[in-house]
Amino acid sequence: MLADLTIKEYLAKTAGNNSVPASGSAAALSAALATSLTEKIANLIAARQEDVEIKTQMENIAECMKALREEFTQCIDRDADSYNELVEAYKMPEETNEEKVSRDEQVQKSILIAAMVPFDVAEMAMRMMDFISDVAKQADKKTATDVCSAMCFARSAVVSALLITKENLLPLKSKQIVQELTKKSVDIENSAIAKEQELLDWFKTQN
Repeated sequence: MLADLTIKEYLAKTAGNNSVPASGSAAALSAALATSLTEKIANLIAARQEDVEIKTQMENIAECMKALREEFTQCIDRDADSYNELVEAYKMPEETNEEKVSRDEQVQKSILIAAMVPFDVAEMAMRMMDFISDVAKQADKKTATDVCSAMCFARSAVVSALLITKENLLPLKSKQIVQELTKKSVDIENSAIAKEQELLDWFKTQN
């Protein structure tokens, strides 16, 4: 399990000769870092907040980030697993027509899974960016820096994950699925970039 490795072990494995982990797992890790930073600051704000409404909001966001952190952590391994499954699909025999059909079906199925794992990471990371903004705007100047860093990690996760999605979609035969996911990917990426820029512009006005 990649998620069970130490930081040093994970980095060494990523730098090694193995095919995985690679950028898909790294994108999930980047998103997980964003949740951790946001969860930390949301809890700090909640602990010292006297306004009940804001305190409850921060506590809810912290719980949401905790759940997402677990989701992204699982995606570190899901991405590697989907790649390995695709490799195994390509190794299936194709001597007979029946084997060729079976192999092609499994390859196409594995290609879609390999594309959807990073797509899911990107979509979740983009959607959590509104929560990151909410936390940043309740933070003091010092801790707002941490939350803005979380936003940058989230945007990085979105953009890098979608690069992988687009690449993995190339061998997919279903043009309709390719077109739909490509359009959604563009929309998600544009939204993520805009959300990051909006928060960074706000942060500049605070200093």
